[in-house]
Amino acid sequence: MSTSLSEQLKRLAVPQTAVLQRDKKRASLLFDPKEAAGLKRETVYQIGLDGLEELINKNQVFEQFKNNLYHISSKKFERSVETAESNKKLDKIIRKFLLQLSPYFLLNCSHKALEWLINRYYIHEYNREDLLMTIMPYHESNIFVRVVQLMKFRDQNDNWIFLKSLQKPGVHLPKQNLLNHAANDVYFIKFVAKFISLLVKQHEKPSLLTVAFNFYCTVFAGALEYSSTVNEAQVTQMLPALLKGLSSDIPDYCAASYIILGRLVTKTALTDAILNKFIEKISEAKVETLKTEMVLILLVLYQSQTHYSIISEEACANLVQKEWLLKTVQDLSNNKCYVSPFLQALVKSCVYGAVNLDQEIQRNFMRSLLTAVKFEESFMETFLSILLDGTKTKKQYPEHIQKWIAEIIETLERQYPEQFDKEVYKILSTTQQGRVVKRRKSLQKILKETMTVRCKFDVLDKLYHPNSAFRKEAIQYLANNYDSLREREKEMIKSSFIDRLNDDDVSVVKETLTLIKKMSILSAEATQEVLIKLAYKYQKDLKSWGSVSTDIVLMLCSISKVNDWKTFLAVFPYLLPNSESQLKAALKIIRTPFVQQNQLLKNIDGTLNDCEQFCTNVFDSLRNENMNLVQDFINSLKQTPLKERNVLNKYLVTVILSCMLPENSPIETNVMIIETFMAFFESSEIKYGKGNAFFQRHIAAAREGQFHIEAFLLCLKNVIWKTKKPSDNLGCADFHEDSDFNRYFVLLANALLKSSPNHRKYIQFFINYFCKNLKNKIEFVLNLAICNKYSSEDFQLECVNTVGNLLEYSTKQSKELLADDGVLVPYFLALLVNKSENVKQKTFEVVEKLIRLTESVLYRNLFKELLEHQEEIVVDNDQMPLIIFNYLSPADEKDKKLLRTVLVKASCNPDYPLYLKGKILEILSHVNTIDRLEETAQDCLDLLNTNSNSLDEIKSAVVAKNLMSCQANIAADIRMDSKVWAVIETCLKKDQFVLTVDGKANFATVLLLNQFDKEFFVQLNEEVEAKILDLIIETATVTQNPEVLPVVRRVIKVIDLDAKLILNHFVAMRDVQSPKLDPNKLKRRISVVPTIDILDTIQWKKGLTALEFIQEKKKIRNVESLLPVLFDILKKCLDFDEQAAVEYPKQLILSSILYLGLKSQPDAMAESVFNIELIVQCIRASQNPQTHYCALLVLAFSAELVPSQVLHHIMAIFTFMGSSVLRHEDAYSFQIISKIIDTIIPILVKDNCPETIAKILRVFVDALLDVPEHRRMLIYEQLLMKIGVNEYLYIFLLLIFESHVIHSSRAKNKDEDMKRLEIAANVCREFSPKVVMQSCIHLMKYLKDLPDEIETDNETSPFDIHYKTPKQFRHYKYTLIIFTARLLSSKEFVNQVASLNDEESLDMEEFYKNMIVNILTYIHRVSKVAEKNASTPQAKYWKVILHLSYDILDSVNALLTPQMFLLVTKGLMLHNFSTIRRRSLELLNAKLQSNSTFFNDCKAEEIYSLVPSLVSIIKNIDEAQLETEEELIIQTALLSLKLLVKLLVSEYPKNLVEVLDFITEIIKKGKAQNNILASTLLCLAELCSNLRAYAISSVPNFMPALLKILKQQKRQESPSLLLLSSVTAVQKILETLPLFLSPYLEKLLFELSILASKWSGNTEDEKLQPIANKLTFVRKQIGSVIPPRVLIPVLGQSYNRLIEKSAFDAIGSLMDILAENLNNLNGPEINANLPELTNFFLNALQFRADGRTSFEHTNEVEAQIVNALSKLILKLSESTFKPLYYKLFDWAARHEVKTERLITFYSLSSGIAESLKSLFVLFAGHFLNNAAQILDVCNVIKSEDLYFAEEEKNILLLEKVLKTLHAVFNYDNHKFMNKDRFQVLMQPLVDQLENNLGGIECLERRNADLVTPCIVQFAVATADDALWKQLNYQILLKMKHTSPNIRLISLHCLKEMVKQLGVDYLPLLPETIPVLAELLEDEEETVEKACRKAVQEMEKILGEPIEKYFKM
Repeated sequence: MSTSLSEQLKRLAVPQTAVLQRDKKRASLLFDPKEAAGLKRETVYQIGLDGLEELINKNQVFEQFKNNLYHISSKKFERSVETAESNKKLDKIIRKFLLQLSPYFLLNCSHKALEWLINRYYIHEYNREDLLMTIMPYHESNIFVRVVQLMKFRDQNDNWIFLKSLQKPGVHLPKQNLLNHAANDVYFIKFVAKFISLLVKQHEKPSLLTVAFNFYCTVFAGALEYSSTVNEAQVTQMLPALLKGLSSDIPDYCAASYIILGRLVTKTALTDAILNKFIEKISEAKVETLKTEMVLILLVLYQSQTHYSIISEEACANLVQKEWLLKTVQDLSNNKCYVSPFLQALVKSCVYGAVNLDQEIQRNFMRSLLTAVKFEESFMETFLSILLDGTKTKKQYPEHIQKWIAEIIETLERQYPEQFDKEVYKILSTTQQGRVVKRRKSLQKILKETMTVRCKFDVLDKLYHPNSAFRKEAIQYLANNYDSLREREKEMIKSSFIDRLNDDDVSVVKETLTLIKKMSILSAEATQEVLIKLAYKYQKDLKSWGSVSTDIVLMLCSISKVNDWKTFLAVFPYLLPNSESQLKAALKIIRTPFVQQNQLLKNIDGTLNDCEQFCTNVFDSLRNENMNLVQDFINSLKQTPLKERNVLNKYLVTVILSCMLPENSPIETNVMIIETFMAFFESSEIKYGKGNAFFQRHIAAAREGQFHIEAFLLCLKNVIWKTKKPSDNLGCADFHEDSDFNRYFVLLANALLKSSPNHRKYIQFFINYFCKNLKNKIEFVLNLAICNKYSSEDFQLECVNTVGNLLEYSTKQSKELLADDGVLVPYFLALLVNKSENVKQKTFEVVEKLIRLTESVLYRNLFKELLEHQEEIVVDNDQMPLIIFNYLSPADEKDKKLLRTVLVKASCNPDYPLYLKGKILEILSHVNTIDRLEETAQDCLDLLNTNSNSLDEIKSAVVAKNLMSCQANIAADIRMDSKVWAVIETCLKKDQFVLTVDGKANFATVLLLNQFDKEFFVQLNEEVEAKILDLIIETATVTQNPEVLPVVRRVIKVIDLDAKLILNHFVAMRDVQSPKLDPNKLKRRISVVPTIDILDTIQWKKGLTALEFIQEKKKIRNVESLLPVLFDILKKCLDFDEQAAVEYPKQLILSSILYLGLKSQPDAMAESVFNIELIVQCIRASQNPQTHYCALLVLAFSAELVPSQVLHHIMAIFTFMGSSVLRHEDAYSFQIISKIIDTIIPILVKDNCPETIAKILRVFVDALLDVPEHRRMLIYEQLLMKIGVNEYLYIFLLLIFESHVIHSSRAKNKDEDMKRLEIAANVCREFSPKVVMQSCIHLMKYLKDLPDEIETDNETSPFDIHYKTPKQFRHYKYTLIIFTARLLSSKEFVNQVASLNDEESLDMEEFYKNMIVNILTYIHRVSKVAEKNASTPQAKYWKVILHLSYDILDSVNALLTPQMFLLVTKGLMLHNFSTIRRRSLELLNAKLQSNSTFFNDCKAEEIYSLVPSLVSIIKNIDEAQLETEEELIIQTALLSLKLLVKLLVSEYPKNLVEVLDFITEIIKKGKAQNNILASTLLCLAELCSNLRAYAISSVPNFMPALLKILKQQKRQESPSLLLLSSVTAVQKILETLPLFLSPYLEKLLFELSILASKWSGNTEDEKLQPIANKLTFVRKQIGSVIPPRVLIPVLGQSYNRLIEKSAFDAIGSLMDILAENLNNLNGPEINANLPELTNFFLNALQFRADGRTSFEHTNEVEAQIVNALSKLILKLSESTFKPLYYKLFDWAARHEVKTERLITFYSLSSGIAESLKSLFVLFAGHFLNNAAQILDVCNVIKSEDLYFAEEEKNILLLEKVLKTLHAVFNYDNHKFMNKDRFQVLMQPLVDQLENNLGGIECLERRNADLVTPCIVQFAVATADDALWKQLNYQILLKMKHTSPNIRLISLHCLKEMVKQLGVDYLPLLPETIPVLAELLEDEEETVEKACRKAVQEMEKILGEPIEKYFKM
């Protein structure tokens, strides 16, 4: 029992507290909790990772979770120990993942991915709500339930407690339950809203979210649907998601939101604020494909929210801008959609905007609306009302608004003329007050301003004027001018005449009548209709309207046909005068042709002067013997609806009908009259009065709107009196059928049998008229009381009261009432089971009277008995049958026996009504004997055999009472020839027969079956029982009624079943033959294969039904008798050619065999019964998994019962398992496999035969890849444990290797091929390291026993392993070795070994030794084979095998401790085999490289002990000839030594110095070459790097040798490993000892520069990249680590040496070093070394002048020198730069002889200018004059003698000068260009436009790149209009040049200048125009086109049309 404290503790518990309880069980989605607890984390991780990979294949968005949730580090993650912040971050990632996963939740890969999250992160506890978000859309799936079962719902206040009910039964959450919950839980709605918002935000592909949007739609719409009232909280939670969805651009989301909103607005009224928001969001619709839906939701909203009829300004603005809106509205309107409410709101908003806000867009929309949308007639009123309400009568609107309003009115009048006139007429004709009057005034104002429609409404206005004089005047006007009106106006005016006829003023009415008579304006029909109404109207006030009413009636008579019943009824009250004036009017009326010729009125005497006599004469004239006339009158009445008749009309119709009805009229006619009377009476106000009332009072009451009760009853009496009496006995008539006869009496009875005084005399008349004597009267009344036809409790009470009154008034006849054969007693008994207590109480009062009057002892005693129990009977309806039963129980008493017989006879008397029989059966329900049932069964049988499939409630009661009597106490007496049996048989066969019991529909078959219980079947005799069972099974087989089967199942389930009773069904099923089969074949006993048409036979179907029932039957006797027949049927199924058709029967049979086998006693069944061969055949013949399951379950059971037979077929069973069942993923298959393994495997392993075990294992190996991944380990672990894992695991592995080899030869998918070995490794890891190591030893022994090669297929293998070919044999051995190597080296196995405790580790020692011995032995053998086959094609194979063998050895060694590893390695290094030595060194290197901390626990001396061994190996270099293998060993040893240095340098520095000297000696000796020398140099570098100061003494020893090696390498054609190692060694030494390399620096720089020039040039060659990168790094290193005081002098020396050696390409490398050094210098260092640097650069800059190489080469070298010098200049201050620069100018320019130094200077200047930018301009004045001179000197047009003799030098000098000047002009921020400098430079620069130095092409290129940009920037820098004019003039002169090319170049320059100056060029335009005009007419077409294009561009730039100047 849960206490308050325990509940609090549960709430306080956090998820991590449950971690401690997870030892035996663990939450899992894919596995059983116990099974999951045994899974390793690695297994679950792999499952999750596989699932994630599959998800990534479907959507790349899941890739991101590889690095967090599914990262390998997550295997060690534990939430419970993480901080809150860390868990919060994790929750965000998990939520993101789950939201992304939601669309894929039903996929298996999702389940796998979730398995890891549940296992590792406990998301079902920590992230429960996020997980529920993911799965909730799939609430009707099984996987949803599985996830819910993982969760815990402890607290009753938990929001998700409703899901707890799903956990135990494991059923999904039905949609109905979900919606009911949503309707009652606001939190759940909030949850869904949050979910859909997060989902939309998270997903970039909304197309994936269809299911989520459907769920969102279903939940919200369902919550609204099933909420009794929608509350504010629900709407509040829905709003965020709903509003977002309405404006979403995702179609599904938007559509779902439309549906929800549609349901919301139809369910509840919303506030205007919320509706405004909805409308605004809808109006922002972004999904055009949903435009129709958008308009529809607007229509629904305005239809349902009737209080809301506005649209906000913003929403209206959005809607009117949608071009498609009006077309969509019109389309919907055409499809019968009700658009008016929406249009009303839209028009209202548009009118407001158009009129009050003066918005033109709204006015245009209204115009479009009238054009595009066709309004309904009813909307015209609304539209006009809105328009009129939107305009104020007193306000004066602007003219354009008034014009618009008038336009709208005219449009309406033009498009909807009739409706418009009608609505205008309605408004103008109104007499109401308030808003309607305002509308009328607005309309009048608008009409006055609308000339086209004003005139025709003037008369109309007067017709409805408040003053009657005006109205009369308008009538008179129309009388004179009616013909002049147009047809439309006439039509409109006509309705006004009708209104004037209804006028309040008599004079107006008379004037109107006169006009109508005169003009014949109205049609006869319309005139007649209005006159009839007026005739009725004036009847209410004849005093006021007397004079007019007579005219009205006379006119009506004149225009009506003689036999018009409507006119007849309207005129008739005027023929019943009450005064002299009325009599005169009546006399006028009877003289009309209408009255004179009418069949009923023509006999009225016109000479009578007395009102009363006249009225009597009128009524007498109504007498009639023509029944057709009555029928015609009744038919005419149907044409006028009841609601249109007033009371006067109803009264007159009633009187007329009662008077004109002939005597002895048939009931069929009279019933229609009675129905008419009742309808009129019930729809009128009733006036009750005391005593008799006369005709004048009746009609007076009718005129006042009341129907006098006496008038009604009198008319009824008249009809009764004229009815022909029936010959039938009304006391026994069956009134429950719907016929005219029954309806007549029931209606009259209901009308007359009332308790009011007015009715009493009429009741007596009614009963006396139809019944002769007292008995008949009482029987008739009692019959009416219980017939249940329209009978209420009051009616029944009145009937009983009436019977009581009859008894009191007729005491003499009462004594003979209770005859034995009479029906009175049954009637009284029937009343005593009435549901009303009052009726029963009143009945007892009558019974008391009857007892006093009767002389019958038989009934007197019965009624006395009932009176004694009166109180019980009145209170409880169930007491009456019990009391009757108790009273009649002593069956031996004569009176009671007689009474019993009488009652039974009454219950089946064919003359009695059915409802009486039903009541008697109810009374006798406890008197349940076979005799009584036989008597009453005939009625039941007759009713069941009717043509209809259903009965009404009265008939159903008779059948139901009989069926419910089929109980156990009569079962023993049921015989096959009895009526009871006939009822049972008929009822079971008619399974669709419906009975109505207590107002509910029930199937008769179901009702009967519910009577059958265990006791009923026990009492049946065997024949009947078998037959009933047969009928039940047949019914269940053939029925189409879904309600029958569950009841049949219940019956079969509860009864005690003897198998022998259903045996005949199975025998028939077994023996049934095809209907199409030739009978002769059967006679000849020819074996016939069964055909598929057998399955359609009734015998086969009944057999299947019986089989289905057996499955559910718990108790069944004699089951042994069924088994042989079932096996026979199974055999017959297997004989079918088409097995698919009999899969289900086979499954049923197999399940039944298993079920019956389990039920039976083992000793009661013979072994021969179980035919195992048939079961195995089922497995082989079927492809259906369910059949396989069933068969395997039977086999598992049989293995215990008949193990010998199962063993005989064992291989067939296991072959099937391998090919089928193992591949299935469900838990059921897993259970079967486990059962097979547990039962059959122990039998097989008894004899320990490896061959047998290998055969079984082979089956499982063949199915290895197909076994579901999450079941695989469990199955194989269980299998191997049962077989014996220690002895036979290696056989399992050998068989897997065989499968791998065979499949790999034909497999295309390598990943799938390798998966077998991965699975094998995983299986091995399921067991202890001891088992694994033992199996590996077995494998190695098996490997050693195999021959080296085979020639043919191996037939003698102990385990029947076939290699087919030698190639496969080699592959097999390769697979075995590589698998062993990988297994032993796998991380999982190493971790297993590492986790062993000390004792377990000690036990492993022997296995290690054994394994090492075996592998070394095999290595020795393979080594020999490898040597032997060295020259054969298999040499490579054997080398691979040898290497893999070493891998195994390495793996074993990896399991050793560091100390043990050192000893083993030391020993192996001295091994005789070179390969072993090398492998041991490689193993050591691998340890040192990959795991430097491995030896942390070892002592230094233990590690150093390896060094002497290594040194001894390295000394082998001294040998004259070294083999390749030895070279590799030495290289490996050098690498080992290099790696060990780091570990030993701190402890053994001096020892390592000796090693350094040893290495140096090796290098100096020169015996080491190529790769060995490279490794030696690297080792040397590593020693220097680690020894540091200890290595200084050795520098003089190894540096010369190193430089010598570098010198040798520069001669190589391609970079070698030795070169790379040499440079690397230099790099390492520079890093460690840079300050001690000064003596060697000059040579080092020289060699490195030459190497760099050779190998750094081609950067695209990937092979050169490593050496190039190394050299670059070394250069940077030298420049950064060598001090300038040391480096600069050395650089000068190196430069000079390079010049001497003509190694000009190497100068660049040297300059890079200098540049790097300069980058690292600070100011003081620069100043200190500036002189030396100046001298160095002056020397270097002399390179061009010295002319040592070609022109192009010189340019390249000079560029590198200039680049270095630029680095220096950037470091200088202005004070140091200025003298240096001037010095350089003097050095270049101050010479009498022309030198190339000027090129160098201007190259330098252009570079400096680009670096210094505006700062350089300060120093530019120094060279401007020189530059101007050079421009002229290098101009071929101006100077005959150029500066240089060579043209290329002049071009270069010119370009450098122009580049320098361009930079100066470009960066001139200091107004450097004054007038003087302008004058110096302007002409030389402009002249360059025609300087064709180098040819015209060279000029064009130079102009585009340099000359024009320079001139343009020159103009910009000048910034003076006057100077610009000079410049422009000079350019224009060049544009007149004789050469077209020069003209084009000059034009280009002008265009660029205009482009740069922009509008500032406008002052220069006038002088430019003439020149441009000339060029536009240039004789060269190219010039003309170019000029035209230039002019167009100039126009764009200047914004001034230039073309106009050309025309001036």
